[in-house]
Amino acid sequence: MSVNRNREFDLDLLIQQIGPFGKYQLLNFLLICIVVTITVMYTLTFIFTAGDLKYRCRIPECDMDKSKLHETFLNFTTPIDGNKFAMCHRFRHISNATVENQCQADLFDQNNTEDCSEFIKTAKRQSSLSLVGSINNVGQVVGLALSGYISDMFGRRTILVLSCAFAALIGIIRSFSTSYKMFLILEFLEPVLSAGASTATATFILGMELLCPERRFLGAFFITLFFAFGEALLGVLAMFTKDWVLLLRVAYAPSFLFISYLWLIPESVRWLQNKNRTREAAKIIESAVKMNKSQLTPEAKTMLRKALQKNYLNKNNDKPQNKEAISKKYRLMSIFESRVLLLRILNCCFCWMSIEFVYNGLSMNSVSVAGNKYINYILSCLTGIPGSTFSCIFMEKIGRRNIISITLILSSFCCISYIFLSNAPEAVQLVVFLIGKSLSSMSYVTIYVYTTELFPTELRHTLMSICNMVGRIGPIFAPHTVLLRKYIESLPMILFASVALPAGILILFAPETHKTTLPDTIQEAEDIGVR
Repeated sequence: MSVNRNREFDLDLLIQQIGPFGKYQLLNFLLICIVVTITVMYTLTFIFTAGDLKYRCRIPECDMDKSKLHETFLNFTTPIDGNKFAMCHRFRHISNATVENQCQADLFDQNNTEDCSEFIKTAKRQSSLSLVGSINNVGQVVGLALSGYISDMFGRRTILVLSCAFAALIGIIRSFSTSYKMFLILEFLEPVLSAGASTATATFILGMELLCPERRFLGAFFITLFFAFGEALLGVLAMFTKDWVLLLRVAYAPSFLFISYLWLIPESVRWLQNKNRTREAAKIIESAVKMNKSQLTPEAKTMLRKALQKNYLNKNNDKPQNKEAISKKYRLMSIFESRVLLLRILNCCFCWMSIEFVYNGLSMNSVSVAGNKYINYILSCLTGIPGSTFSCIFMEKIGRRNIISITLILSSFCCISYIFLSNAPEAVQLVVFLIGKSLSSMSYVTIYVYTTELFPTELRHTLMSICNMVGRIGPIFAPHTVLLRKYIESLPMILFASVALPAGILILFAPETHKTTLPDTIQEAEDIGVR
């Protein structure tokens, strides 16, 4: 369903005519995707930086199921690094099939070392990981509220640049933490001031508001593709640095470069129009027309020419409204006057929470799946690539709402299936796990597109931030699912399935947004799905 508009400056008409996805949009999306690749790492760095906690190489020839951190065989199996045993290297083992006990000093070559593939960790690391992860996500909840308000008041580009600058500054400072308390304080403060960029909300809205309905799926594909690359890049950096201080500095320093985006990318045209800054929006459209070499209709040319005039006054020819109605329209509290939107927001909030709980929970539990934790994490993140591809294809075939429902329900089945594969080969367990992660990636991609299309321009970032804030309840508790494995190995998967299944059913009660025009006002948002 399209929203009928009659305006002297018809932005939807102009966006249609500048080209579905021309050079101008492509250039802007590539710049936005660079931000996504770097800043998305900041929501998950705690997986690898949760304190410099004690661990050592696992020595398969010597370690038993209940081996401790300190064992006497370390004297001949592990080299000395400074005044302690090396944490990431071991002496090369010389296999001797004729000897029954392979844990002997003469079977380890003291002159040759190799990298560790497995580790023995203290139980304290898992509890610390859970604490730091929860603090990070609480910070994101606060940050999303702050960034949503700033974005809707001062612009999408403004919050994006500010978030990147604060992320870089605090991230670098955190690498110089002199105490665990200082580390935790900065772990909270960084997402508070950078959630607009690190959660991809600002980048997603900034990119999508310049696209016509037929090409939003393509915009979503580009952003979520680089989202997966960014998450996987974190695993690669962690694997090569193996040091939380160096990892923070390498990951956060590039964000200082994004301050240049104040001059490199344009502000959202929809936000500008909504703020009655139509002439600025028209200049952006004019730039897009020139770069895309678009051929405008006479009507569109006249419309654009008038809007570019200095004395242009934006007139809205929709139904006349009195001053009281206009003032209400721009207040967040007016949402509570709309039963339709309120129910949709509640539904979306639960869906966001379920998706983020499953998505982040599976990412964190990937380091506990059998095998190398770095490789497992990277593979888990790269499942977002086929997930993004399939979701963007099927979004255009069967709609946004149906994709969210189907992927949530199927991911819950994968989680349950994984429980019954505890005795299966590692490869089988990993495949089922990755299928579930890929399905959760599909739902994660689609929910961004869906909520962007569901909410009005005047409150889009605020309402998306509310959904994301409530959704962050999932990631707050997700780190603690790692601890549950100590009591019942399958409990995390049971929780993921029990949350995903009802969310997949409930979202079917919300309207479909496929091929709808982005609503600008609360009334236009209410009309979505009304036939």
